[in-house]
Amino acid sequence: MQVALVGLGVMGKNLALNLVEQGMTLVAYDKNPDAGAELLSCAQSLGIAERLHIVSDLADMVKRLDTPRSVLLLVPAGELVDKVCQDLIEAGVEKGDIIVDCGNSNYKDGIARKLKYQNKFEFATMGISGGAEGARHGPAMMASGSEGGWERLIPWFEKVAATHNGESCFARVGQSASGHFVKMVHNGIEYALMQLIAEMYQLLRIGTGRTPAQVAEVFKEWSEGQLNSYLLAISSHILSLENEKNEPIVDLIDNKVGAKGTGLWTAQNALELGIAVPSLVAAVQARHLTNTIDTPAAKEMTYANRDTNSVELDLSELRDAFYFASLLCYRQGLALIKGASRSHQWKVDLDKTLQTWRAGCIIRADYLDDIAKGVEFIDTLQGPANALRKVAGQAIQSGLAFPVLTSTQTYIATLSTPSNGHLVQAQRDYFGEHGIKTHSGESCHLTDLTEIAAKVR
Repeated sequence: MQVALVGLGVMGKNLALNLVEQGMTLVAYDKNPDAGAELLSCAQSLGIAERLHIVSDLADMVKRLDTPRSVLLLVPAGELVDKVCQDLIEAGVEKGDIIVDCGNSNYKDGIARKLKYQNKFEFATMGISGGAEGARHGPAMMASGSEGGWERLIPWFEKVAATHNGESCFARVGQSASGHFVKMVHNGIEYALMQLIAEMYQLLRIGTGRTPAQVAEVFKEWSEGQLNSYLLAISSHILSLENEKNEPIVDLIDNKVGAKGTGLWTAQNALELGIAVPSLVAAVQARHLTNTIDTPAAKEMTYANRDTNSVELDLSELRDAFYFASLLCYRQGLALIKGASRSHQWKVDLDKTLQTWRAGCIIRADYLDDIAKGVEFIDTLQGPANALRKVAGQAIQSGLAFPVLTSTQTYIATLSTPSNGHLVQAQRDYFGEHGIKTHSGESCHLTDLTEIAAKVR
């Protein structure tokens, strides 16, 4: 099998080595010749260079490929993707060829490109998770679009991807650019889980006075059981690290958190689609709050330091609360994917989506099996649900910030306890005559239900 790869940065180089090691013949290009030389050197040291061809221009790359051609793009999202696509057209790609955007592109760009290039070549998308390590040894791969073009690639990518219990973590999850949407939501869930773990750490560290090393032991114990996950495991490792002066490494790191945009896209698209994912949105806002000092609103958002309160926690309840909140973060993401799939008619398969997340990716966790059981399973978890209520209340009493923990409790409470929406409906109709809907389904106004002599002014 022949495939071409454009873009030999960290992800591209590692994916290239993975592809060649799995038996594919790879023609690789990067505008930086040093990147190609570095890749070739790595392949030579591994004894797999005979299946790798580094080219100096796209025209040469296209000529070397048998038709129909398969070209993977791992270039920065945005205008560069379109530039490379146009360059490939000029280099000679044809209508039967498939070009797969494997970067972190916005799914809306993918939809537009599929239409834009439909008479030039087959445009498809694939989200890849797992970082450089995953790309090298087996990532999670969420593909979409072009049924015909994928037929020749699927058997190979099933080998390239990570595996879980003998099953590949590659799947064509749906139509159009759904692969990039799924990867975007994957990253939104990633934001939420990272923030949730950080909140557990904060509660244990400041709320109960534990050292980072002691919190690391708590997380390690959790990771050895039902809560085993990549993010929890790395958090435990990070918290155990000290320098030569026996200072915790985390205490040497600034609190400002960066972001590359996929979390923000998740929040924006959820709002556009009208699908509530409060835990995911809260995680994005939590990162923004760490950077307020650098914003134009810094002076207006600077307040005096306040004391915090100690709390007494039952570690088993804290563990159960973390487990339940984690499940709900995933379920919010899956609801967003399903809602977008209905809206765009993508026919996304959630079982396949979850399969891609079981290994190789950042949000892999043993409890994905529980998430796959659906809402009905979550409804049976009365003990963990009560633990989340109790821990969220204790957390607030500490005076510390817990945006994801409290948003998650609010999410499940809103959907499983009496709502207050009837009063908000009445308020909107009172001042704006927006209308109300009664329990019987009737649409009307307050004045249809009762006589109001004079409104408050």
